[in-house]
Amino acid sequence: MNSLTQNNDSVIQGHNSIERHVVSIAAPSLQLFNKIKELIPVLESFKIPYEISIVAAHRAPNKTLRYIDDLEKKGIEVVVACGSGSAHLPGMIASLTNIPVIGIPLESSFLGGLDSLVSIIQMPKGVPVATVGMGSACNAAILACQILSLKYTFLRDRIKAYKKELEITVESEDNSIRGQTFHT
Repeated sequence: MNSLTQNNDSVIQGHNSIERHVVSIAAPSLQLFNKIKELIPVLESFKIPYEISIVAAHRAPNKTLRYIDDLEKKGIEVVVACGSGSAHLPGMIASLTNIPVIGIPLESSFLGGLDSLVSIIQMPKGVPVATVGMGSACNAAILACQILSLKYTFLRDRIKAYKKELEITVESEDNSIRGQTFHT
C-alpha cells in the first residue's frame, strides 16, 4: 500500500497561533486511519496544525524508522498513533523518540481489542505511551492539545472554552429531561 501523507490547511500565521505542523498522526493502514479520523475536526477546531502518515511497524519497518527519524527534524511535538492486534506502532515510535506519544487502541477480531489495549498500555519501564480508551480518537486529540498547551499557553483558553461547551451541553440535556416521567 502506498503511504498517505496529508497536511492540514489550518496553519494560521500571527499571534496566538502555531505556524508549523506540531502533531503527527500515524496509522498502520488507511483502514485503521479511518477508524480514528474523528480526531481531525477536533485538532482543527483548536487550530492545531497536523500531518498524517501511514506507517507500519511490522509490514514497513524501514519506512517507519524513517518516519520516526524525521519527527524531530520537522518539529513535531506530539505523536498520536493507533494500532490493533499486537498494536506495536505507538510503542515502536515511543521507543525511538523523546516526543510524547499518545496511543489509541482499536478493536480487533481476536480479543475484541483487549490485545490492542494491553499492547499499548503495558509498555516497559522507561518507554511510556499515554493511552486513551478503545477507539477514543477525540480524547487523543484533546490530550494532544493539553500537552501542547504547556508550551502554547493560548491553547489553554481554547481548552477552557471546549470544556465549558461540554458543561453547557450537560446542563441543557438536564433541563430538557427534568420533570419528565419515564415508564419501563
